[in-house]
Amino acid sequence: MKVMTIGIKSETDAFADFTKAFGAAQKRTPYAPAKGAYFTSLEAVRNFLTPKRLELVHLIKEKSPGSIYSLARLANRSFPSVLKDVNILAKHGLVKLSRKKESPRHSVHPSVDYSAINLWINI
Repeated sequence: MKVMTIGIKSETDAFADFTKAFGAAQKRTPYAPAKGAYFTSLEAVRNFLTPKRLELVHLIKEKSPGSIYSLARLANRSFPSVLKDVNILAKHGLVKLSRKKESPRHSVHPSVDYSAINLWINI
């Protein structure tokens, strides 16, 4: 079972990670960032993982819609609002988007390749 990690890091930890990545880029050495999506507070996670966005992730995983338009129909929501949410989810790595060349309009296909979301809170 593949698990997506969502974590909370302090601003100090996030800045330290940025400094490591920037230093590696300056030296032109590889840098492997931690996998997952990280936020600076539980409130930020709540604002990101809204019930409607979680529903979209679930629908993508269970129904595998062929396009974002199909996903909007499955969710019974407007296309613009679903497109906005899917783009936010994709930006943070929770949804993958790929183009289907064989479709007439080259529609964008959303997909989810994990089975669970793990919320990691350091104390």
